[in-house]
Amino acid sequence: MPHQITRHPDYTVEITADLDKPAVDQEREVIARRLRAQARVPGFRPGKAPLSAVRARYAEEIHEELTEHLAGLLWRQVLDEEEEFQPLIQPTFEEMGFGDDGAFSFKARLEVRPDFDLPTLDGIELPEHSVEVTDAEIQAELEGVSEENASWEPAGDDAQAIDGVMVEADLGAEVDGSEETPTTEENARIIVGADGIPPEISEALQGARVGDQRVAVRTMDDDQLDEDEAEKGARAATYTITVKAIKEKNLPEIDDDLARGLGFDDLGQLKERIVGVLGDRKASDRRDRLRRHILDHLEQGVDLETLPPTLVKEAVTGDIQRFVYHLAMQGQAPDDQMDYQALRARFEPEARLRVLDTLVLEQLGEAWDVEVPENDVDAYVAGEAQQKGIPAAEHRANLIKENRLENLRHAARMAAIVSELLRRAGAEEA
Repeated sequence: MPHQITRHPDYTVEITADLDKPAVDQEREVIARRLRAQARVPGFRPGKAPLSAVRARYAEEIHEELTEHLAGLLWRQVLDEEEEFQPLIQPTFEEMGFGDDGAFSFKARLEVRPDFDLPTLDGIELPEHSVEVTDAEIQAELEGVSEENASWEPAGDDAQAIDGVMVEADLGAEVDGSEETPTTEENARIIVGADGIPPEISEALQGARVGDQRVAVRTMDDDQLDEDEAEKGARAATYTITVKAIKEKNLPEIDDDLARGLGFDDLGQLKERIVGVLGDRKASDRRDRLRRHILDHLEQGVDLETLPPTLVKEAVTGDIQRFVYHLAMQGQAPDDQMDYQALRARFEPEARLRVLDTLVLEQLGEAWDVEVPENDVDAYVAGEAQQKGIPAAEHRANLIKENRLENLRHAARMAAIVSELLRRAGAEEA
């Protein structure tokens, strides 16, 4: 079966194929004979009409079925003859039909999986990355635990607001030029000098005592104003702060009592837990850094702009959907003014790299015959089922119904491929 393939740099291919008239006539005859078995032709009993009468009465139906059948037949033959041909999407048939000579032909376009010419891993130099947990890191975590369990106690009568104290205040805010009613918040808690607190407010509160009223004026950038405020020229917000209480942070001692309050037997057991968590975190970070280093070595000759367009589009679309969902969870529902073109430009570079990483790892997995670690998949399914309080078999059935199980299996295989990649590059996993 003659066919021609034209390959483009972005792994899009055009295929033209044709079938000669004798082969077309043979397939048309098969369809006509099958149709005659159930055809109703006036003057003949069902199934007894001559083929010529069936062809004449059902010409349009035969033509439509023959066209679809021949396109599928030719496409399957192309796949059979092109053994290394791995389509990423279903073909788009741009041209299809019968010629004056009775032959059939089509022209199709599709994207195929790239086959990268990757360098070897021989002699690759890997960066050092320690997974040892130091005493300083343990102490920093303990201090963080103490900070998280801190309490706020009223300061003395003559206390003044300084960086690090908590001010409880009635807070009023008004945007200049805005028609909105000024907002007020009673008993607002402000940690002076903390990240997230406008510096103008922290500065205005310096030295304040209980009962004082302070005013802070903050100049606003365009991205801090809503559309109406920006159009009206609003540029400043005025805050009125009435101090009602000043509190100081009381940090608990890092001792056995702190550990027991967190459910541990003593401080030593809490330290062991911290060492385990930090160790796992540093090992994961080491794995990620080595993975990135090795993939950068393998991908150095690949042009990110030539990746299959559909894969890139799907990756970018997924990133945008997750971004919009995140906004919605924060109470910022997307509106008609959202610039999706700008979002695509923002997310595309990282999405392209992620697509390339996946394609390269899948190519290596095929070359190395890396199988899906089914035990890992089963363990993950069982863990999720336990969290949900349902039998593992029921949870697996739900995952299949939701088309999530194959995603889990793919993720497990990708993790196995990365482990093999590190091993072949000489990186012993901690």
